[in-house]
Amino acid sequence: MNNLSRVTLLLLSFGIASCVATTQAIDDTLKTVSVESNEIHPEPIEQQIKPIAIDTLYDLLVGDVALGRNQFNIALDNYSRQARLTADKEVIALAHRIAEYVRDQTVQMEMALLWVDTSSDDPEAHKAALQAYLNQGDAQTALTHASWLYQYHNDLDSLLLVTTTTFDSPSQIASLIDSVKKLPFSREKQSFTHLLTAVLEQKLGQLKEAERDARAFLAAVPADQRGLLLLSQLLHQQNRSDESIELLINALKDKPNNRPLRLQYARFLATNTPKKAIAQFEILRDDNPKDQEVNFLLALMQLSHGDITDAENLFEQASAKPSLRSDAQYHLGAISEQKGDISGAMSRYTQVRFGRNYIAAASRLSALLAKHRSMSQAQQYLQRMRSSQPTQAVILFQVESNLLLNAQKPSQALVVLSSGLDYFPNDPQLLYARSMVAEQQDDFVLAEQDLRAILAQDQNNATVLNALGYTMILHTDRREEAFELITKAYQLEPKDPSIIDSMGWALFKLGKTEQALDFLKQAFEIMPDPEIAAHLGEVHWTLDNRKDASIIWQQGLQSTPDHKGIINTMLRLNVPETIEQ
Repeated sequence: MNNLSRVTLLLLSFGIASCVATTQAIDDTLKTVSVESNEIHPEPIEQQIKPIAIDTLYDLLVGDVALGRNQFNIALDNYSRQARLTADKEVIALAHRIAEYVRDQTVQMEMALLWVDTSSDDPEAHKAALQAYLNQGDAQTALTHASWLYQYHNDLDSLLLVTTTTFDSPSQIASLIDSVKKLPFSREKQSFTHLLTAVLEQKLGQLKEAERDARAFLAAVPADQRGLLLLSQLLHQQNRSDESIELLINALKDKPNNRPLRLQYARFLATNTPKKAIAQFEILRDDNPKDQEVNFLLALMQLSHGDITDAENLFEQASAKPSLRSDAQYHLGAISEQKGDISGAMSRYTQVRFGRNYIAAASRLSALLAKHRSMSQAQQYLQRMRSSQPTQAVILFQVESNLLLNAQKPSQALVVLSSGLDYFPNDPQLLYARSMVAEQQDDFVLAEQDLRAILAQDQNNATVLNALGYTMILHTDRREEAFELITKAYQLEPKDPSIIDSMGWALFKLGKTEQALDFLKQAFEIMPDPEIAAHLGEVHWTLDNRKDASIIWQQGLQSTPDHKGIINTMLRLNVPETIEQ
C-alpha cells in the first residue's frame, strides 16, 4: 500500500471526507422523494463526521510518512500516542502491528489490551492479547483470551497455542493444567480440553497421563488428526513403536491422502525400517513433487543409503525453500567434498548462514581453507563470521581454536581463546576450552583458574568438578583435594564413565588399589575407551594381574593403535615388547 492509500484509510477511519462529498450527501438527503405524495420532505441531517483535532491529524500524517521511510520507531511513537488519545480501533490495530514488527513488547501489550478494551467482541483483539501474554511467558492470562476465542469462535488452534509458552518450571505447567481442567466450556467443547491437557502432560514427561487424555479426546472426536498425531508420538516416546505404527496405519486407511499422518508414519519408520520409510516419502513426493520438506527428508534417507545422485538432486530442489536452504546447502557441500570437488564444497558451505548446520559448515569450510589455501585465510574467514554473526561468536572462537589444535599449534589456540574471553569474560564454554588447552600445555595454574571461574558460577557442574580433580592429580600432589572434587562429581553423576574412571584413578593414586580396580572395571564396561584401558591395565599390572593387563591394553590398542596413553604407560612400566604387540 502506498503512502496516499494509507493516509486515506486513516482519514476514513475518523469519518473525514471532502467538502464536495459532504455537500453532495446533504443535497441527496434534502431531495428525498415520498413515493406516496410525490412531495419533497426534508429529513433531519445526522452528524456522520467525527471531529478530528489538528494535532491528531498531524501525528497520523507524520507517522504515515515515517512508515513510508521505514522509520518505524517514529511511526510507533505517533500512532501509539494517538491510539491512546482517540481509542480508535484502526489506529490501535496499526500501532499494535508496528510494535509487533519492531518487537517492542511493552507497547505491543499496551495496544493489545487497549484493543480488547475498545473492541471486546473482536477476535483479532483477543488474538493480539493472547500473543502479547505468550511473549511475556504469562500462559495463565493468555489462556483466558484463548478460551474466549475457542468458546465464541471455535478457534482451537489459539487454545493449543498456549502450550508453546516457554515454561520456567514444571510447577507452571502443572498449574496451567489445573486451569485448563476448570475452563467453563459446554459438554461439546469440553472434550478438547483433554487434548490441551495431554500436550501439557507430555511436556512434563507424564506420558501415561498424557496418553490417557489423548485417548479420552479421541473417544469424543475419533478422526481428529491432532489427536492421532499426538497419541502416536506418545506411544513412540514410550518405546511402543509397534502400537504407534499400527495406529498410523489404521488412520491412513481412512485418510490415505492425509499428509501429516503419512509424514509422521514415514519418520517413525525411518529409525528401524528405512526402506519402508523411503517408500512412504516417495508416496508423499508423488502426491506433491514440490513439497520441499518431503524432498529434503527423502534426500536424507537416500544419502544415508549411499544414493548420492538422487540425494543431490532432491537437496537441490529442497534448497528452493528458504527455511530449508541452509541445511540443504550443507549436505550439498558434504556431497561435493565427498566427490573431491573442493571448490564446489566451499561454495556450498558459504551459503549456510543459519540453522542447525551453521557451525558444522563453518568448521568444514575453515578446515578446507586451511588445508587447500592457508591457515591465515581460514582464520580471516572465521573472524568475518564472528562479526556478521555475533550470536555465534563464542562457538566460532572454539572452532578457530580447534582448527589450530588440529594443526598442532596449541599456543596459538590459547591466544584465540584468550581473545574470546576478552570479548566474553567468564563465558563457561570458552573458559572450559582454554582450561583444556592450558592443561595440554602443562599450565595447570591457568587451567585451575579457568575451571574454578566456572565453578564460581555453577558449583554443581559435575563435568568441571571432574576435570579439575583429574588435572589436579596429573599435575600436583594435592590428591586428597582432587579426590574430594571427583567424589562430588560422582555423587552428582554416578553413571558417567569418565567420572567413574577418575574415581578409580584417584583411588589408585591414593594407594587404594583394590577399590580403584572396581571403579575402573565399571567404567571400562560402560565405555571401553583407550584412556580408561590405560588406567585399568596399569592397576591390573600393579596387582600382578599381568595377563588381564595385557588383554585390556590390547583391546585399547585395537581401537586406537597409536594411543599415546597406553603406549607411554607400557613403556613406563617396562612392559615386554611381546605384550605390547
